[in-house]
Amino acid sequence: MLILNLPSTDPVIKNTVETRPRAVADWLDNLPFASPMHVAQQLLMALYALNRHTLDDDDRFALLALYRPVVARAVASLEDLIAEAGVPPHAQQRQIGTLLRELQIEHGIGYKHVLQALATRRMVRPSAKRTAEAAARLLRALYDIQIACHLTHVPPPAGLWREIHQVHAFAGASNLTQLAVNEAPTPGLAYCQAVLVARADPPHMSHAELVHTRLYLEKFASLATLTTTPVNGHQGFGLRVDGDTAPSPIMAGPAPNSLWLDTDALCRHLQDTSLRLRTGDTPRQIGLPAGMESEISQSLCAYLQKQWCGGPQRAFRRHTPADSSVRMVAGLSAIHRLLNPDQLAPPSGVPDGTIDLAAPVASALAAPHAAVPSRWAVINDSASGIALSSKPDDVLNLKVGDPLALQNDDTTAWSLGVIRWIRMRDAHQVDLGIERLSPQIESVWVRPLRGHRTSTPEPALFVPGIAALQQNDRLLLPRHLYQLGMDAEVSHPPRQYTISFGKRLDPTPSFDLIDFSLIAD
Repeated sequence: MLILNLPSTDPVIKNTVETRPRAVADWLDNLPFASPMHVAQQLLMALYALNRHTLDDDDRFALLALYRPVVARAVASLEDLIAEAGVPPHAQQRQIGTLLRELQIEHGIGYKHVLQALATRRMVRPSAKRTAEAAARLLRALYDIQIACHLTHVPPPAGLWREIHQVHAFAGASNLTQLAVNEAPTPGLAYCQAVLVARADPPHMSHAELVHTRLYLEKFASLATLTTTPVNGHQGFGLRVDGDTAPSPIMAGPAPNSLWLDTDALCRHLQDTSLRLRTGDTPRQIGLPAGMESEISQSLCAYLQKQWCGGPQRAFRRHTPADSSVRMVAGLSAIHRLLNPDQLAPPSGVPDGTIDLAAPVASALAAPHAAVPSRWAVINDSASGIALSSKPDDVLNLKVGDPLALQNDDTTAWSLGVIRWIRMRDAHQVDLGIERLSPQIESVWVRPLRGHRTSTPEPALFVPGIAALQQNDRLLLPRHLYQLGMDAEVSHPPRQYTISFGKRLDPTPSFDLIDFSLIAD
């Protein structure tokens, strides 16, 4: 039996609801789309009122068809506004994120009303096509709620996954999972898309990676197949269909009340796509959807293959230390100021044949802001990384892929880490997953040599190698600076040397960690 969480009717707002299709269409056509937040607020208020008004399910379904493309347009605009937002967000970014989630939730409630009414009809049996479309539209709306929550780093609302599983089970019991109607995905495909996004572990993904994943699934999610048992020799993962828990790598095999998602064809496509991008094919040549950039897609395909082929396993056990905390500074420029608080320029008294690096730096770095560490509690610790939690007073604008300097206490050296996942438990509590990169870091200046000798030095970090791990010295560079094989001058007091950029080891949206070879010291 289908039981969905629906708001009760409100007779007070009855006279504020417009239900005439032509009037609604005219109003939607005249919304001020140049102001995305204003449009979203008006849509939210209209859907809120409509969802608390008694209405025939056929009429509601027709009205939702008018709202659907306008809501999609407003949502796309809101997503663009928060593309560069980190955590904790600025006040306006927080407002946009809340608006995005609430708009998607109200849009989903409309389709809950429709499907609930169709499922409980007694006198006239609804058509299979109408029921299949309503189920697919609702699953897609619940999927959109999931995406909105991940883009804004907040947990999905309680009951979301219970309803996703329930709607899919209802479609299956009605033999509708593979029925596509009016350009809507089949209920089975919409369900698989929601499962695959959750299984991709969005807290580990940047905004761009999550958007790319959604684009990829729009075209290729049909390569995954739901079955009741694993297929011999195929990749895939088990999926619990009871409770309110999102798909997780913890469940490795079949279990009671579960399905199996066969991802063998999907993972082979990801592997082939990653290989072709690496060997020079463009996304268009491969047939990737418009909007999937080559550089992001190459690393993303490798990541998704790892997540969807069966799930990664932890290499190290984790433990919870008692009352442990660390000091943290985020961002390459802030770490550079932390290690070099006076922002001392490279020395001007350099030998003949080299460049005086001091002059351009002095003007570029006038009156730098001091790097102020924040204090974070350690949730758990392992050999490879730590999880931290705090309620920062400042807007730190943290993102997946940002470099961090960490210090256990005032007497220890600053170590280097990188943010691998972010979650917000509520409006203030932030949790971070940190991978350790190096126990030591040093500030340096790097001046690229692009065929001339007038470029400005850039702040960078020298990451000493670890002999026990057969690890060479590395450089952590600003994201825009790296080009394979490019020569650069490095001011690393008391030394100054020329290097050639080597292989990029760990590209993130915020920095490039690279090998280098020494040319002249």
